[in-house]
Amino acid sequence: MKKLCLLFLLMFGGLTSYSQEKGWAIGGKIGDPIGLNIRHYLNNDKNLVEVNVGFYGAIWGARGNYKDGAFDGAGVSFSGLYMWHNEMTSNLKNYYGFGVQFTSRNYYKTDGVGRTEIPATGLGGLGQVGLEYFLPSSRWSRSKT
Repeated sequence: MKKLCLLFLLMFGGLTSYSQEKGWAIGGKIGDPIGLNIRHYLNNDKNLVEVNVGFYGAIWGARGNYKDGAFDGAGVSFSGLYMWHNEMTSNLKNYYGFGVQFTSRNYYKTDGVGRTEIPATGLGGLGQVGLEYFLPSSRWSRSKT
C-alpha cells in the first residue's frame, strides 16, 4: 500500500507545471486501468501521442484467479498510444488509436506450507477510443471559434 501511495504522489505531484500548455494536455482515465494521461497534440491538428500511467485491478477485480494461483491487489500499467482525433462540435472531439502497454502485478500460490508471491509482467497491444470535451474557455476552443 505504501508503494501505491508513493506512486500516486509522484504522478500527481507536478501536474500544474504543464497543464494546458501549447499542444499539451493532462487528464485522468476512468476504467481499468485507472490513472493519469499526458497528451501531446501534433502540429497537423489530426494526431496526438499519449502516455498513460495507472493501476488496474484497483477498483474492479483486485482479487481473481490467475494460472495456478490468485491475484490479491492492484497492478501497475504504463502505455503509449498514437491516436487520431476528429472534431464533432466546437468543444467535442472523438479519438481512436493504437499502441503498446506494459503491466506488472503479483499473484500468489498457496501450498501446504504457505503463500508464495510470484511477479507477473506483460507486454501487449492496446486499442483506445473515446470522447474529449474542451471547456469553452480553453485555448483550443477559442482558437477554433
